Amino acid sequence: MYKNILVAIDDSETSRCALNEALHIARTSNARLYICHVADETLMGMQGRTFSTSLNIDNAIKAIADAGQKLLDEAMQSASGIDAQTVLLEARNRRVSETIADKAGELGVDLIVIGRHGRRGLATLILGSVAEQLAKIATASVLLVRQH
Repeated sequence: MYKNILVAIDDSETSRCALNEALHIARTSNARLYICHVADETLMGMQGRTFSTSLNIDNAIKAIADAGQKLLDEAMQSASGIDAQTVLLEARNRRVSETIADKAGELGVDLIVIGRHGRRGLATLILGSVAEQLAKIATASVLLVRQH
């Protein structure tokens, strides 16, 4: 079955469902699990010029990465008995989906698990969700998990 699984998480309930699904698959497949979070500082870039006079951008980016690491550390606690490790990535002017897909390829992942929020609206229509973009560009199979 699967040998290397990557689950991409954020701080949403849907993401927790994806993590639980990935943990179950990793346990039953005796697979290695990479628990991944992307610190997306690209949102800071758009406001960087506005905030630069009143906010230290480097500190804000570090805070985003620190929060991501804390999220990964908490997720790792539920991975007992699994060959698991955490991976903190930074978007750095790239789409989150591209960042995840590239890392999955580098790690030789054969399954990517990610939560699908099911949101609609103009931004999703124009850009697509991270999960949908990932499903289109990843070379590995992608499992989209809805909140349940």
